[in-house]
Amino acid sequence: MPEFPLAAMDRIVRKAGKVRVSRGAALELSSILEEYATGLAKEAIKLAGHRGAKTVGEADVRAAASRMRY
Repeated sequence: MPEFPLAAMDRIVRKAGKVRVSRGAALELSSILEEYATGLAKEAIKLAGHRGAKTVGEADVRAAASRMRY
């Protein structure tokens, strides 16, 4: 079961361009975003650890995102 709701994936694609979206496309987008989000979370955890924090903060997530630009 995908972590991201298919309805949300459908809205994201439709927002990018007024098109119809297949269930398969929504599932694939959900899968890709889940992979990316997991990698991003792991990087944010590393950054929080480097600064000695036990809690991942907004700055950790932002820094991880800037390091992982696609």
